[in-house]
Amino acid sequence: MIDKIFDNFEILYENYMDMPETQKERNNIFKHMEEKGIDIIEIEQDISTLNSEYERQGFLYGFRYAISLFLDGTLRYE
Repeated sequence: MIDKIFDNFEILYENYMDMPETQKERNNIFKHMEEKGIDIIEIEQDISTLNSEYERQGFLYGFRYAISLFLDGTLRYE
């Protein structure tokens, strides 16, 4: 079920979009690659796949941590 949420979050959450910080860093990396003469098209898919795995990892760890806070009573919804 976690994968279903992660893989479809942009559909499940109506207001999903890249945050300004994310857009800025994406632009920075592509600018840097262009300055270095790196063919972005050749490696964009690899970078995207790596980034996706980092996002999945962060989502899973964050989700587990948030749930543990709810379960031990540290975090309360008020």
